[in-house]
Formats: sequence, C-alpha cells, structure tokens
Amino acid sequence: MTAAVQISRDPFARASLMRIRVDASDRQSCAWCGQPARFRYYWEADSIQPRTPTPSVPFCSVGCYRAYFS
Repeated sequence: MTAAVQISRDPFARASLMRIRVDASDRQSCAWCGQPARFRYYWEADSIQPRTPTPSVPFCSVGCYRAYFS
C-alpha cells in the first residue's frame, strides 16, 4: 500500500481526509464521472488506538469524491 497524504482537516469532527494513489495497472474508472481513477479517499479520525483505514471506491479527483458523497 502506498503512503497516504492528508488532503484536508476538519477540526470540529477531529478527522482528516486522506488520499491513497491507485495503482495504474488496475485500470479502474472514477465512480462519479468515469474518467481513469487516480486516488482513493477516506476519513481518518483522531483516536488513541489507530484503526485500519477503509479506502472508498476509486475517484479521479477530490471534487468527484465530494460530489459522490454529497
């Protein structure tokens, strides 16, 4: 698994939006617009005991991720 990158932070929810790069050999398409997928996103909460992240379906951008879940 590749390293995750923090995209944004919600201090009131005490969580960060994280991004993982999708492997180019998978050839998946964006769940929202159908373009080639580049990333998977997930929310990582502040906690004493870390949890295993569960990345979402693949997306081409954070805009498509936000549109898909809004």
